[in-house]
Amino acid sequence: MATALSKDVTRESTVEHDGRLINITITADQKVRMKPKGMKTTGEVEIGILELYHQLCGCEGETTSEETKPSGAVSYSRKEPSKYQQPPNHMIESVLHDIRSQSAIAGLDMPTMAKFDQIIVNLISAYKS
Repeated sequence: MATALSKDVTRESTVEHDGRLINITITADQKVRMKPKGMKTTGEVEIGILELYHQLCGCEGETTSEETKPSGAVSYSRKEPSKYQQPPNHMIESVLHDIRSQSAIAGLDMPTMAKFDQIIVNLISAYKS
């Protein structure tokens, strides 16, 4: 006897795409989501369970009109990456300036502090451009 799908179930496959394993989630709202492991929503695809079943079995389901027959092509919705996935450059610059200030008072020896400061300055100038 199977358990009702009342909460999301996520599993990691052994199949790789572009060097990443694929995570599969069967959701409580009756959809199947797949995405590369380690990615938030980038590359995530989703399809309804009933729609997937109809496409795989080649059946029409409850509708019989010509317009709604499965075409054989798999349809899915792709979630766009969140615009907040990476912080804006000004936030990164601010953090780099804070790190630079803290490293100046950290008590490092002069050659190490000079090298570390140069690395941070290079990163700040890279983010400004």
